[in-house]
Amino acid sequence: MTSKTAFDLIFRRAVTTGSADPVDIGVSAGRIAAIAPRLESRAPEIDVDGRLVLPGFVDTHIHLDKACLLGRCGHDHGSVSEAIAAVAAMKRDFTVEDVYARGARVIERAIVHGTTRMRTHVEIDPRIGLRGFAAIKALKRDYAWALDL
Repeated sequence: MTSKTAFDLIFRRAVTTGSADPVDIGVSAGRIAAIAPRLESRAPEIDVDGRLVLPGFVDTHIHLDKACLLGRCGHDHGSVSEAIAAVAAMKRDFTVEDVYARGARVIERAIVHGTTRMRTHVEIDPRIGLRGFAAIKALKRDYAWALDL
């Protein structure tokens, strides 16, 4: 299949799990628009030199509102219920900015390692109210360029 479609970007000579020979991958509006042995376009090109191209990783279960807390509460709890109690006590002091900053650290690490989708849980309770939700909503907006949250 040869296409004159106006792509935003073309990856040249990519190997996929579905092709024995290298192919071109045409991207339009941030999505794969075509895969073919040779795509014709004036779009910018990246030659991947026969490297394997795979879909991004998906993190199906994470709690971004409680990420990166180990330094604050330690790891010397005798039981799971003690650890849960320690985190519950800390939640009163969580701010939108704090939850956002900790979540952003995790998201940025995930993006660098190939994660493109992430499903997070957010606690809403009398101690934290909607602060965690507000932070995660802002993270979703700010990292939409690289990650579906």
